[in-house]
Amino acid sequence: MASIRRLETGTWQVRWREGGRERSKRFFKKTNADRFKREVEYRLDQGTWLNPRAGQVTLNDWFEQAWSLSRPVKARTATDRAARMAKHVLPTFGRMPLAHVGREQVQEWVNGLTESGLAPATVKKVFETLSAPMRTAVEYERLQRSPCDRINLPPIPKGAHMYLIPEEVDRLALAISPHYELLVRFAAETGLRFGEYAGLWGQDYNRADRTICVKRQLLKDSSPAEYGDPKTKAGFRSLALSPQLAERIECQAVVGDFPMFTTESGALLNISNFRSRQFRPTVAAANLTGLRIHDLRHTAISLWIDKGATIKVVTERGGIESAKVAFDTYGHLYPTADRDLADRLHE
Repeated sequence: MASIRRLETGTWQVRWREGGRERSKRFFKKTNADRFKREVEYRLDQGTWLNPRAGQVTLNDWFEQAWSLSRPVKARTATDRAARMAKHVLPTFGRMPLAHVGREQVQEWVNGLTESGLAPATVKKVFETLSAPMRTAVEYERLQRSPCDRINLPPIPKGAHMYLIPEEVDRLALAISPHYELLVRFAAETGLRFGEYAGLWGQDYNRADRTICVKRQLLKDSSPAEYGDPKTKAGFRSLALSPQLAERIECQAVVGDFPMFTTESGALLNISNFRSRQFRPTVAAANLTGLRIHDLRHTAISLWIDKGATIKVVTERGGIESAKVAFDTYGHLYPTADRDLADRLHE
């Protein structure tokens, strides 16, 4: 239980025991001390008492400790997370004690991210960079509740991808520097992610059955360049190439531990440099406004579906972790699946 006593200074001191240790807090008014004493006694009785000092640590001092207490992540994920924390989170909340971060402030911050032009999916990632250490603070009894609870995030539109028809793929491939022409066609047929085809070596192509084996990815903008595992376990896969694409790959005569696709100078690909120096100018020249590099993957998968690929084939060939993820992303490309089934049942 808690007790109150008046000190020689005229202030009022509330004392209680917590975790085997005696703690205290001073107040200038007895009414405030009485109120605090009742709150302490109630929360001690309910087992929900938190030390007021626990939430006084600033986010600057807490987030690295919070991450060390959480489930380990890949090195690249940790790097991206730290970059988002430094750029978007700490400038607003870094110097604030955890207990002083309110839900209203978090909502206003999220709204500001959207107004600044960030895509809904990016806003969600940035928000999670803040919400994760706040959630850990609750788990380790530094906060009673997270200020990130019940925050309204901008909706992520489904199917907001750009799909090219074969003629547009051809137009893009012919508009880009000849050195990257095959890369564009390869990406638009295989559906590999940028890091996956940037990480291909000559030995990953099997001439006997004309398949390409995905074993690694070139990590995004790493300096120095670094390889890592594919995005998910499903990313380790082998997929067959069309005869025409296989012949083009064989004509490159790339064998052994040499990159299959490189820059014009022979260096490893860097997605930021490729996007700004090659892809965006080419998109403008080909009059394909709004096209992103990742849309070549979406183009490939939409072509598979158009040619009759089942969701299982899409999942395995695309290196997608589950059929649910595949259907959530590409299910809208199966608009007649229900009607086709009904017709077959009729037959």
